[in-house]
Amino acid sequence: MKKTALKNKVNAQARTGLYIHIPFCQKKCFFCSFAVCVAKDRRTDEYLDALSAEAAQYRGNMIETVYIGGGTPTLLSHAQLERLCAMIRKNFKVEDNHEWSIETNPDSIDAAKAKLLHRLGFNRISIGAQTMHSAYLKFLGRTHQVKDIQECFDALRQAGFSNINLDMMFGFPGQTRQQLMKDISALTRLQSEHLSIYNLSVENNSLFHRLKLSLPDNHKMAKFYQTIIEDLEKEGFYQYEISNFAKTGKESFHNILYWECQNYIGLGMGAHSHVDGKRFWNHGKLYSYLKEMKANEKAVEGRESLSPQRRLTEAVLFGLRMNQGVSIEKLQKRFDCPISVRQRKQIARFIHNGFFESKNGFLATTLKGRLVLDELCGYLI
Repeated sequence: MKKTALKNKVNAQARTGLYIHIPFCQKKCFFCSFAVCVAKDRRTDEYLDALSAEAAQYRGNMIETVYIGGGTPTLLSHAQLERLCAMIRKNFKVEDNHEWSIETNPDSIDAAKAKLLHRLGFNRISIGAQTMHSAYLKFLGRTHQVKDIQECFDALRQAGFSNINLDMMFGFPGQTRQQLMKDISALTRLQSEHLSIYNLSVENNSLFHRLKLSLPDNHKMAKFYQTIIEDLEKEGFYQYEISNFAKTGKESFHNILYWECQNYIGLGMGAHSHVDGKRFWNHGKLYSYLKEMKANEKAVEGRESLSPQRRLTEAVLFGLRMNQGVSIEKLQKRFDCPISVRQRKQIARFIHNGFFESKNGFLATTLKGRLVLDELCGYLI
């Protein structure tokens, strides 16, 4: 029943979303390589000028979801946030009852800003909590403390937000199952409507990589993942995508749009867009983005056209991230091409080995398959 409700909600919406990259955070930390310090950087308004010029190129487009993230956009001043929202309304056709999301860090929201965001039309907010364990927050180089998470959450509730997501991370060096369960318990006590759960990973050339950080092995991470699913289900959250859990009706429909390979417009440095099989992306460095916008009113660094076969394959791979799965038959009609014989054989093999299951016309990933989905997808490309 939950899957049906999700499917109907998604099919009822238009098929284009808007993503705006605001690459600002309070300091350059491990996970914000493109961070710009808003308090000190006089380029903030210059960046907003560039966003406005870029948005004007899409004037009149109908948009179903708005997502502002990529850093900590709530560090923008009240006036800058008002300007940003006015720019969206000026250039795009988007209704107030559609999903308007914004990302925040726990220590970048106070009561006044929470009320402002609600007044501006945001109805969903994602808090980068990461963990309720003080030592792990310090390990991550985060600027907030555990008490800031509670205070931020309370301010948003008092401002009228009824759809709040919490980001959580697991798989810290030395983390035990008991610590993980305690972290889950502390986060769920806040009574949010949505949780996004990610395992800690080490990127090449990052500080963690240089420090030769040792993470839990795959077997332990799989056990952690199963613990998360079981504990969240007990708390009334159902898993609808590999890393996402929601109360019924509180799924992230902007992200579902990505997973269904629908259209989306991206504004800002490094932002990607996809429109009817045409994919293009902006320069990823602030200097290059601003320079190109000033000179050409465009900052596109690269583009590619996707063949029907590739669009079909990507739609299958992304769709398998969602618990409801995908209808191969419908995707073949949508892209007017068949799935390859090789892919059909691989899918049949994965069903036989218990990684996938076929039910009611949908191909879905089992729990066993979700634990190794990236590897399985490699065989289907």
